[in-house]
Amino acid sequence: FFRRVAAMAAGAAAVAAAGFFPISELSTYNAARWLIRARVTSKGQLRSFNSRGGTAMQVFDVVLMDESGEIRASFFGQLADKYHGVLEPGRVYTFSRGVCRIANRQYNRCPHRYELVFDRDGLVEPAADDGRIETVRFNFVDLRALQSRSLPCSVDICAVVVNVGPPVAFTSQGGKELVKRELIVADDTATSLAVAIWGERAKEEDPRLQGNPVVCLKGVGVKEFKGGRSGSLEQTGAIVFDARQPDVQRVQQWWASTGSKANLTSLSLSNEGVSDLHTLQTRALPCTVDLCGVVVGAKPPFSFTSQAGKELVKREIVLADNSGLSIQVALWGERAQQEDTVFEGNPLLLLRGVIVKEWNGGRSASLSEGGSLLFAPSTPEAEKVQLWWSTGGASQALTSLSMEGGAMSAARLSTGRISSMSELRRALELVSAGPEVHAVVARLSLVQTKKQGETQPLVYMACQEPRSGSSLPCNKRVGEDGLCPLCGRMGRAAPRLNLRCRFSDYGDNAWLTTFHEAAQSVLAMTAVQARDMELADGGREALEARIRRRYFMQPLQVTVKARLDSYQGEPRTNAACVDARPVHRGQHGRLLLKGIHDMLAKRAERAA
Repeated sequence: FFRRVAAMAAGAAAVAAAGFFPISELSTYNAARWLIRARVTSKGQLRSFNSRGGTAMQVFDVVLMDESGEIRASFFGQLADKYHGVLEPGRVYTFSRGVCRIANRQYNRCPHRYELVFDRDGLVEPAADDGRIETVRFNFVDLRALQSRSLPCSVDICAVVVNVGPPVAFTSQGGKELVKRELIVADDTATSLAVAIWGERAKEEDPRLQGNPVVCLKGVGVKEFKGGRSGSLEQTGAIVFDARQPDVQRVQQWWASTGSKANLTSLSLSNEGVSDLHTLQTRALPCTVDLCGVVVGAKPPFSFTSQAGKELVKREIVLADNSGLSIQVALWGERAQQEDTVFEGNPLLLLRGVIVKEWNGGRSASLSEGGSLLFAPSTPEAEKVQLWWSTGGASQALTSLSMEGGAMSAARLSTGRISSMSELRRALELVSAGPEVHAVVARLSLVQTKKQGETQPLVYMACQEPRSGSSLPCNKRVGEDGLCPLCGRMGRAAPRLNLRCRFSDYGDNAWLTTFHEAAQSVLAMTAVQARDMELADGGREALEARIRRRYFMQPLQVTVKARLDSYQGEPRTNAACVDARPVHRGQHGRLLLKGIHDMLAKRAERAA
């Protein structure tokens, strides 16, 4: 602080020596005559508004800086029209004949106590640039320190871009069309913040934001939002990519060494504490919560291409707590790619920043980029969940909040019926109009690779363009020319699996259509891997050999969805495998043991 004050004083002296009035000395007490020489460090958009008298006017804002400090200036009316196209960020000009007034903190986040207004007689002229005035001056605040700042406030941030959201267009309450894009940034205090950028900045797909760059954000307004803190880059703010800054180098070193794998504490998440799943069941959606629970199921990670063409990695886990409920939670990126073993043995997790939305009639959760994942937490909520799990929760039948049910044990499918293969086949013959869900433990015994001597395709290219009126991908099979018959155009496409699998248990077997997500779990490979293997030197034979090695490899928890369809006017049952995951042997063993105890108890009752 004292170094900054000394630097401002030295700068003011240098400005005065050159015959100009220092910006740091501007106030209402010297409002008579002044001439300042300053660099335009940022310029806002030209905006229209109606004055109190109903007259339509225009205004734009700039931030001016000299050796002594910086100040915000606004140009109104005719001067706005005259100078908006003249003033260029980075150039030096002289400014005079303006009015100095106390800054309006509702709109002005510049640290100067005063602001300038040019509305009638203001004069701006180009000036020589001797290099003494900086292009931009930062006063960085680390994100952990921002946690205790009084709100609202305006700060400068040096941080790594953890995630770049898509642009979102919407209409404000005032009827104005806006475009917003959200960045998640984090610094070496292992703290993250959501920062919104607006307008043209949000519309542009800036490649410099990809690949986790370190950026300097000038003029981030921070406010309270839904129990957390949310940032917004002001109109006169700036995004600067400057590797020469010492702060940039420090954050880069942190990210390269430990930061990319660190569990971040988000300032933009609610501080309401951990929510149990019973409370979550009635929360208005979408919402962001913290969850603590036991992992009762985990799918292997899989890769796919997003609608924007970005390669993503996702893993789904199932979390249960002492309310007797469970929910499916998606993990992404580095968190999803952790070793499978870390999710085995029912570890206890604390997830902060879980976004919960409605999905297929249920509730589905996703750990946000700015959230955190902690194994073996020692919080009071964690102790309650651990006590519940060790004193009977491990054998309790859970009710799932998510569509697929998701837990390892068949008994945990609230909408499903526990079946053996023979029971499943009989049930499929009696399917009524409504869809039915069954759960069965079985092994993969065969994948149909040929039909009547013809080789059956296992992978197809699916259209990834968004459906009309939806953000979901089309997923229609595209032709060899890349044309989607539904969209009527050639666009992005990605490989997907479509298999016909035979599953077997101790007494029977059944053929089930097995689509992409479930097929990837059954084969323990992604559609991209299957396609690449088929196109490699080994060709189709290598792919089929890899598939055969999966036969009878391990018991799977198979979820079957059946409904009654019509084919050529005749009713026909359509059954498909919608989920498959390795059986948790401990839980399945306890389920079988419970079944044995129930049978013995009934037999004893009959004997009595």
